[in-house]
Amino acid sequence: MIQMNVLGRARGFAFNPAKEFAKAKEDSLRDAFTYYVLLLAILAGALAVVVTVAVAVSGMSPLSKFAPLLGVGAFVGIIAVGILLALYLAVWLHIWVHLFGGRKGLKQTTKAITYGSTPCLILWWAPGANVIIAPVLSLLAVISGVSELHRLSSGAAILAVILAILVPVIALGAVAAVALPLVLG
Repeated sequence: MIQMNVLGRARGFAFNPAKEFAKAKEDSLRDAFTYYVLLLAILAGALAVVVTVAVAVSGMSPLSKFAPLLGVGAFVGIIAVGILLALYLAVWLHIWVHLFGGRKGLKQTTKAITYGSTPCLILWWAPGANVIIAPVLSLLAVISGVSELHRLSSGAAILAVILAILVPVIALGAVAAVALPLVLG
């Protein structure tokens, strides 16, 4: 496994992703997931503390007894959902990357997702930044990762990522447009 300076890498993926992805070309999938899970565990740990404290001091007497257990559950749940989400996003994005000529394999797309999520994982706590700045920086990092790791043009990488986002959004919108009148009826 490649020894990595996590803080240096996080700064690189957040603020100079092209350069950092160029360095990450030879990283193993294990390196990428170790980095991702470490950042995810920091986020999950902090949120677990918030859940524990919020439940403990909320005054809800039946639940406050279980505050530590709820905190552990939040920690485990965030880790599990984060890993499954990264895998799902990597496979879904890889379909689009492949359609646009990316032939370096699912491993490279997975690295683009895990490393590209850095801004969201490190800025989750900052109000405003966690809703606007972090997702935009992560989107740009993933595009940069797809371009660099698959040796695609910027245009092809942008199209692959944008379509991977837009197709489900349009499909959900169409389903909602049909289902909502039926439900409200």
